[in-house]
Amino acid sequence: MTINELLTPDQPITWLPWAVQYFFLIGLAYGALWLGALDLWHKVPDRRLQMLAAVLMMAAGVVAPIALTADLHQPARAWHFYAQPRFSSIMWYGAYLLPLFSLLSMLLGWLLIRPSLALRGAESDRVAAMARLLCLGGWSGDRWLKPLALLAALSGLSIALYTGLETMVVEARPLWHTPWLPWLLALSALLAAQSALLLLNRLLAGWQQRTEAGLQRQIRPTLALLALSLLGWTLFGGASATEAGALYRLDPSWRLAAHWLLLTLGLLATLLLVGQRLGARWQPLALWGTALLALHLVWGLRWLVLIQGQLVPKYGAGAYFYQIAWGPEGVLGILGTFGLLLALLVALSELVRASSVPSTGKASTAKASPTHSAREAI
Repeated sequence: MTINELLTPDQPITWLPWAVQYFFLIGLAYGALWLGALDLWHKVPDRRLQMLAAVLMMAAGVVAPIALTADLHQPARAWHFYAQPRFSSIMWYGAYLLPLFSLLSMLLGWLLIRPSLALRGAESDRVAAMARLLCLGGWSGDRWLKPLALLAALSGLSIALYTGLETMVVEARPLWHTPWLPWLLALSALLAAQSALLLLNRLLAGWQQRTEAGLQRQIRPTLALLALSLLGWTLFGGASATEAGALYRLDPSWRLAAHWLLLTLGLLATLLLVGQRLGARWQPLALWGTALLALHLVWGLRWLVLIQGQLVPKYGAGAYFYQIAWGPEGVLGILGTFGLLLALLVALSELVRASSVPSTGKASTAKASPTHSAREAI
């Protein structure tokens, strides 16, 4: 009898938590862009939703490329994408698609918040002076909104495809190599954007019931479709689902993470089912719970796929052991990225806090006046 012994040297993972932050934040950016752009074609537009979407897409759209650059390990090598054409590389195309998306999303966001900037500029403090400067005059940009929104939405679609395909093309990892992955990432990004906007509507001055109700109506079918898609991937995902099943059986850390996500999904579904039946006293808590659980679910899904998915060797047997670092390549990087996002949200909220930008239509109900203090913003 011949015994063949397999040795698998422990290798560090190559995609660090920076990648999870990028996938999460860029999803917030293009998800918010889609929601804000789509509202422009509604018969009765929700100006509050458009303003919130602009704030979120601009903040997340700035931080996401920073996280991606950090994940390159040597950020200065990013110029190689432009100096050396690689037509067979998905990331080479992304080097052009991502700056284009950033440019279009910033232009669209700026046009959407210009009415708020104009009202903020009517005040007499230093921030008002900056708001007047950012308005670039008193001209109306409404005629440019829909054409630019269409271009930006298509650019957002290209980024959703790019971020899914750059992972899916790795044939050495069966877990990633499935057409289900781009769809799951894009759909979960939309759920995250809806949840983040739900929180921003509460946090930024000018809360509106119509905006909150509309986002709550959108979250339910999005979550249902995401749950059905996860079930479809489990049943018909081929080698990807088989790899996930093997990880579930053999890797305790994968099993723990999977159980945690399933628990989060179950709690979120339960909260959405019973939230409307709760009294008025408990409904705000239910709303906060819904939004935070949804964001946690979306971020956790990316962690499970991108980080836990690398614990299986591309070639060999067994599984790697991963312990998150406390420094910039781990916990500090995650906290720093979210801290930068929060700082940008605070800055943008201060620029637009003077106006709730009331929606046109009887369904709109503003609970806060345009003269709210800065403490009532984020």
